[in-house]
Amino acid sequence: MLNDEDRRTIAELERRIHLTDPDFAARMTGGPAAEVPFPMVAVLCAALFILVPPAMLLFGWPGLIVVVDLFLLGIAGVLVHRHLRR
Repeated sequence: MLNDEDRRTIAELERRIHLTDPDFAARMTGGPAAEVPFPMVAVLCAALFILVPPAMLLFGWPGLIVVVDLFLLGIAGVLVHRHLRR
């Protein structure tokens, strides 16, 4: 069990954390910032892995270039969205 001084010290540390880094404090308390984002980069990588062979077989190098360009555009969109959300 904690004595009163330890409780006050912990309360003071929590207060300072809330003041200096509210996003971290929200994640640790399970607040709205604690939501896990959808793994869009992993989905785009899986889509690239699945779409490259058919695109190459059906359309050759131009199809592969189009698929890779769309993948890079998707990754750039995700990164820009994440940057603007901060």
